[in-house]
This record gives sequence, structure tokens and C-alpha cells, in this order.
Amino acid sequence: MTFSQPSQPSNSDARRSEKNASKNASGDSRPKNGSGGKKKAGKNAKVSLGADGNRRGLAETFAAAGRDALNDGDFEEAFDAFQRVLGYDANHLAARIGLGKIWLEFEEFERAFEEANRVLKLDAKRAEAFELRGHAKRFLGDFEGAVDDYSQAVALSPRAFAAFYGRAIAADMLGRPEAALDDFRACLAVAPEFVPAYYDRGVLYASENRLADALADYSKALELDPEFAHCFVARGEVFAELGETAKALADFDEALRLDPENADAYYYRSLVRRELGDKAAADRDRRTALELGFDEENDV
Repeated sequence: MTFSQPSQPSNSDARRSEKNASKNASGDSRPKNGSGGKKKAGKNAKVSLGADGNRRGLAETFAAAGRDALNDGDFEEAFDAFQRVLGYDANHLAARIGLGKIWLEFEEFERAFEEANRVLKLDAKRAEAFELRGHAKRFLGDFEGAVDDYSQAVALSPRAFAAFYGRAIAADMLGRPEAALDDFRACLAVAPEFVPAYYDRGVLYASENRLADALADYSKALELDPEFAHCFVARGEVFAELGETAKALADFDEALRLDPENADAYYYRSLVRRELGDKAAADRDRRTALELGFDEENDV
């Protein structure tokens, strides 16, 4: 059975690896939005007003509230808090970086780029700003520029694991697999539980036909994040390539349990079912995959 290389996430499960990268690169966690950030912001603001009422104190209070909201995944509350900071101190670097991280989450990459530039004009050795600008450049397709900025970030902060990760992705996009593998290793040496690095290194290994290595990385990612639906799809494809059809089907089934609209899981399960001679089930899966938007013509 011949599959394409393990597919990248598509649509909603979509950007799962990239979003996790953004999450960890920015210091954000990504639970669903809730009221937690708002409660903390309001409480902290009252404490600051009662304590000293000065502009710097208020700026720092709202900066802390913004960080809390960002870590809670409440991006609107974080955005409001950072804007308040800038009302008191337009050159507050942490608030500018916080806004840049939010622009990344909202896929406003040009704005993230602009915030990073503002910070670097004020502090030319701010590792976080180089990392932020590297992310923005990478999402904008400037992979060489991203490599340059990530390199600046890790030179200034050798434990900036997300900069190593971002540089690995950019290097892979530039057709430099060995450089990418070096950076994935550097990332995981600093952050051994960083799931996106295992997943994306697995994708790279699979593209190089290093299936045993890909399988090991996908399995490690799933050990750390058992709800990563698209990683089950990717591992299922590797099992199918290795002729382990029962394990492949189990992975596709689990992906669909976690994400019932995962078009890739339906499509690749259809290939395995067809290989096993279950044409009716294979046809059903293929139809469902196409209805969910699977692009069969461009599946390479």
C-alpha cells in the first residue's frame, strides 16, 4: 500500500502543531476562553489603585493581568489589558511583545511583525522580540528571514526552545532536513515534553522514509498528548506503510473518536479498508472524506 508522506494537519485540527508551537513559543497556554482572566484583571487593578495609584504601578498591574489572561487563553482580555498598559507607558516592551503574541494567535502576522520591530528599536538585544519576529516571518513565508531572527534569539537566549523549533520548521521548508533535525534535537534537549517538536520531526522523518523514527516520534507525541487527533492519523499512515493494518485502523478509529470530522482519517482509513477488500466500507469513508473537504487531487 502506498500513502503520501504523513499528512500535515488540515482545517480544524489544522494548525494543531503550529498553534501549539505558537502557544509554547509565546508562553501562552490555550484552554478555551473563559472568565478567569477577567476576574484576575479586575482584582489586580483595584489592588494597584488602592496601593499607590501611580502610572507605573498601573502599567505593571495591567501587564501582569495581561500575562495571566494570555496564559488562560483569554486573548480578548489579554489584548485589553496590554492596551491599557500602553496607555500608561507606550514603550512597555513586555506589553508590546504580549500584543505581538496575540496577533499571532489571530493570524495577523504583519501586525505581530510590526510589534516585534517596535520592541527591537527600543531594545536591540531582546531575544523574545527576535523570536516573535521569526514566527511572524515564518508564517508570512519568509523562511530565510525567519532563520536569521531565530538564530539571533538563540544566540541571546540559548534555552529559547521555541526559537529552535521555529528554526527547524523554517529549515525544513527551505529543504535543509539535517539542519532541521539538529534544531529539533536542540529544542527537545531544552523542552523534552514539547509535543509539536516530536510531531513535526515525525513528519520530517516520514518524508525521508525513516519510518521507524517517525513512528517513535509520533508515539512519543501521543504519550504526552493522547488527544492529538491528527497525530493518530499520521501514525496510522506509517503503520499502513509498514503493513500493520490492524494498528493503522485502530489509529484512524481513535482519530475519529477524538475528531469525528477529520477528513484525513476517513480518507486514509478508506485506503486501508480497500486494501483489506472491504470495498463498501472503503467507499463510505472516501465519500465522507470528500464531503468534509479532503482534497484528493492534491494529496501528494
